[in-house]
Amino acid sequence: MEQITLLVPNRDKAHLLIELLHSLDFISDIEMVTRDTNGKVLEETTASDDFFALAGLWSERDISIESLRAKAWPGR
Repeated sequence: MEQITLLVPNRDKAHLLIELLHSLDFISDIEMVTRDTNGKVLEETTASDDFFALAGLWSERDISIESLRAKAWPGR
């Protein structure tokens, strides 16, 4: 297994690059580390932190706006 480290000075372009890498089937793991100018880690993001990785989490649950409102504001 090989590891490649890239330094991308622009956050938006780094996210664009990550999206591109996600589309490749031979990439097994993507990790993004945000550092300040002194090299101190500010934020670390892995593919498991991806919001869309949770898509379908509630697919087997029968949830409607009415049931959510009834639980949030009982007695209304």
